[in-house]
Amino acid sequence: MEKSKARKARDAKRTLNSMQEVTYSKEFRRADRAAGYKRMP
Repeated sequence: MEKSKARKARDAKRTLNSMQEVTYSKEFRRADRAAGYKRMP
């Protein structure tokens, strides 16, 4: 019971993290475009 609860929490955290990563990179790109330069790959 405890184990699956912990796993569920971990999965939720991972999902949230990847969502935040996507949002973050989107805003990063927008900021870069606004600044008028392209980031090096």
